[in-house]
Amino acid sequence: MSGQENTGVYLNGKKQVIELLKKMEGSDKATLLRNLKARNPILAKELAESCVNFDSIWSLDDNALRSVLSHVQPTILGLALHITQVKNQRRALALIERPQAMRAFEIMQKDLSGNRNECVRAQQKILEFAMKLHKNQIITLY
Repeated sequence: MSGQENTGVYLNGKKQVIELLKKMEGSDKATLLRNLKARNPILAKELAESCVNFDSIWSLDDNALRSVLSHVQPTILGLALHITQVKNQRRALALIERPQAMRAFEIMQKDLSGNRNECVRAQQKILEFAMKLHKNQIITLY
């Protein structure tokens, strides 16, 4: 064995960075990703895409959020909003057309305690649609 030993252990560093990014405030995350993009744009894009979750859509401005939510079926929206913070529920329902909002609200009011998985899947569908709009440069998620 040589006289020099490698004492640093880096196991799955990218995954750890993604977890850290998910916990960061939006402005700090944006600054970090912007600085990383200057040095390694491919890695910055990959990290940004990996750390986006359903809660990320609430950082969108009203027009961008309306673009996402107005194309979501009321049933899916109601399921997704059922497990969302009340302030975000109100914001979402206020941004869409009244008939769609009323149908989504009806779903939200049902007893969905045994359907958490469906609610999470609905959130995932909305996030996938938002990512599609982002890739088509219609909205900016990150």
